[in-house]
Amino acid sequence: MIIESLYVLMMTSVACAIIGAFLVLRKLSMVSDAISHSVLLGIVLAYFITKDITSPFLIIGAALFGVFTVFAIEMLSSTGLVKNDDAVGIIFPLFFAIAVILITKYARNVHLDTDIVLMGEVIMAPINRINIFGISMPKSLFQMGLMFILNSTFVVVFFKELKVTTFDQEFATIAGFSATILFYSLMTLSSLTAVVAFEAVGAILVVSFLITPSATAYMISKDLKQMLIISIIIALVNSIFGYYLSLRFNVSMSGMTATVAGVIFLLVFMFNKEGLITSIILRKKRRQQFKEELMLVHIGNHIGEMDEKDELGINSIKNHLNWNEDDIKKIANNLMDQGIVYRDKDLQSYRLTKKGFSQYNKIKKIYGM
Repeated sequence: MIIESLYVLMMTSVACAIIGAFLVLRKLSMVSDAISHSVLLGIVLAYFITKDITSPFLIIGAALFGVFTVFAIEMLSSTGLVKNDDAVGIIFPLFFAIAVILITKYARNVHLDTDIVLMGEVIMAPINRINIFGISMPKSLFQMGLMFILNSTFVVVFFKELKVTTFDQEFATIAGFSATILFYSLMTLSSLTAVVAFEAVGAILVVSFLITPSATAYMISKDLKQMLIISIIIALVNSIFGYYLSLRFNVSMSGMTATVAGVIFLLVFMFNKEGLITSIILRKKRRQQFKEELMLVHIGNHIGEMDEKDELGINSIKNHLNWNEDDIKKIANNLMDQGIVYRDKDLQSYRLTKKGFSQYNKIKKIYGM
């Protein structure tokens, strides 16, 4: 039965990653955080109306309240008195705090555990089961499967419209696309996804499932289709590693999955083609290449000149390039390994090979020398 927790985790991750890609591209990551927290108030209010913790109206109420949260944030920021980020920081803690107060005050005897709502407990998901066409499965797996289908269908059907409104809203308006309808449709799906994911990963960690795989994918590829595919792959990898590591160390599955997601994001951040470590390595390589080209041009410029012996001397060239002896030896050895430079023992100087002269002429053309 415990393997079913992995299936729930994987389905949750993929469903979140599909919709999360557009949240990342639209710079709505913090809004997703606001939704995931404030929908709790929607759940509580819907429960007070229905008096049934299993009622589907709880999901509907929560989703609607998530959309209302986005609307409230947009309305507050549109006044010009408050920035969008500040509006997020005002609205969602208010709604979330009210929800927690209502739960602790009026719903103590109801199975609406704040710890579960906040952190999730995917390992318990297989206990709450449902029969579909005679097949017993975890209720969370069925619900997240529906969200996966719903999110996938929305993205496939409205892919062109989502792409246009995400990258060029002005053109979308001119072309007749309703950016507002798409925006609130996206927010509605985000709310639904966050609510359904509560049982598995909780209100806090669902943000990691929505944002981190897509943010990681965006550093790898800027092509939208590729980004979506990479997001899904990363989400699955996060889930699988998170599941097995959580069993190994006996910790929260959703927490470990979010941790793995953060580690993978950090690795990609450091080592992708524009990453921090990669940039340092490339700068070092470019500096090395520049020195090699400088030495090559220096040798080429002074071959056949009157001062050739002094300028290209094995022991004197360092004085003309203003490099230390170790740098000279290192650069010279690299050029010799490439078959560009050789040491003339008779003249006690550095010379260019045939390949070296060809490279020298190329460099002169590149720099207009």
